Amino acid sequence: MRFALAVGLPVPEVSAEGISGGRPALLMSWCPGRTLLAELQAHPWRLWSLGVAFGRIHARIHSQAIPAALRDVVPTWDAEREDVAAPSLLHMDYHPLNVMVDAGQVSGVLDWANVRLGDRRADLARTVTLLRLPPLPPGTPAVVQLVLRPLLEAAWRAGYRQLQMVDPFVDMAPFYAWAGAMMERDLRPKLGRPGVWLQERDLARIQRWTRAWKQQNK
Repeated sequence: MRFALAVGLPVPEVSAEGISGGRPALLMSWCPGRTLLAELQAHPWRLWSLGVAFGRIHARIHSQAIPAALRDVVPTWDAEREDVAAPSLLHMDYHPLNVMVDAGQVSGVLDWANVRLGDRRADLARTVTLLRLPPLPPGTPAVVQLVLRPLLEAAWRAGYRQLQMVDPFVDMAPFYAWAGAMMERDLRPKLGRPGVWLQERDLARIQRWTRAWKQQNK
């Protein structure tokens, strides 16, 4: 996070760090505004412009040159696939609840607990699954699933491509399969917990996604 802040990315400033009760703790600065999801719920007509800003910041994260000191402390995404000449900084949890917006701009990228170095397509695939696959709360209007979700993804892709000379969304099948498997692994322990609307059918849908992309990768 300190590296991201130093290169001008909108992240909270870390004021202090430590261990409490065996768990890591950070004291961070406040990011103005509210989450991208909350802003879109309040002002859905801003979806395209905010989605483009969402994608542009993601592209900026991936475009940073990684200093040697960072390579020594940040783990790689997948050592077996580390054939990329210039690995990117991967957030690995980039979605509308981890991005703050204020006055139409991204004001903060939160939750860097999963950060890795590696092929940016892993991070892109992770965001695609986070935008498409998580179950929506009961009673969510169908238009959110059928129209707003796809439109937000399209805006994110458009914003990302604005800052990339080469389209990175190529040969994505193995990355989509990995991201689907990761999502199922993360969500399955939550099945049946009080207040969680996750159903077995939701996990089955994620499994179908993963199987389909595995088949394409053969």
